[in-house]
Amino acid sequence: EAPAAKPLSLGKRMAAGAMASCTAEAGTMCLDTVKVRLQVAPKGAPTSLIGMLLFVVQNEGIGGLYGGITPALVRQASYQSIKMGTFDPIRDNVAGAIGVKEGEVIPFWVLALAGGVAGSIGTVIATPTEIAKVRMQAGAQGGVISTLQELHSERGLVGMWLHPSVIPNVQRSFVVNAAELAAYEYTKNILVKKFKMKESILVHVLASIMSGLMAAITSTPVDMAKTRMMNGDCGASMVHCLADVAQQAGIMALYASFFATWMRLAPWNVLNFVSLERYRKVLAKL
Repeated sequence: EAPAAKPLSLGKRMAAGAMASCTAEAGTMCLDTVKVRLQVAPKGAPTSLIGMLLFVVQNEGIGGLYGGITPALVRQASYQSIKMGTFDPIRDNVAGAIGVKEGEVIPFWVLALAGGVAGSIGTVIATPTEIAKVRMQAGAQGGVISTLQELHSERGLVGMWLHPSVIPNVQRSFVVNAAELAAYEYTKNILVKKFKMKESILVHVLASIMSGLMAAITSTPVDMAKTRMMNGDCGASMVHCLADVAQQAGIMALYASFFATWMRLAPWNVLNFVSLERYRKVLAKL
């Protein structure tokens, strides 16, 4: 059995989460932009991943694929630092409350609950930068400051956090983080504790791939609703938005961006979790 990792302080867990997520975000931003464009594409626009990617490059240049990179990195640094800082204590407290002993595999539902709650906390705090990122990816002109100023003029200071999209954003965050963090932790624990594999980059990559697949399957419909609501193209509730899309374009339209989502989440999770483990090791020595 692999030796227990040295516990990290809250500050170091938050720093590792921020650095890992920014590494992953910068590496996969172009795929995320294509995903957003597919979700808000008008009739007649390309509907495939490659088609939309080429369409953006032809019309806006390579820079068009990185619209929103600044708020994306700001959002990741704030959101992921809070999420990864709170995930471990929530997981450990719930596991301890139900009698899970040290060295045992923590039940999947405990990991899912901890991931969902931690992700939701981070999402609420990072809501304004998330809205700015989506608007810039969807084609809004100007930089992150001007986009946030426009949001402030529309909603007011408090309204930047009480935006109509905050509820679907938190719902989406709970779902994706419950699936993403639980799948990663559970798969890693099974490989190390049940199959006696040495904890290594191979284990981290395999667990990351499973994490990305689970996150894509569970989050694609709510992610589409969240994006449309943030961009002002949908109703005021997630259920209403999902129903509108299904009624107008069919149930499968809810998964129109599944391939783009998975193609983005798979490398994002690999970059995020593999670098997270490395950053944690480095910080543990400091």
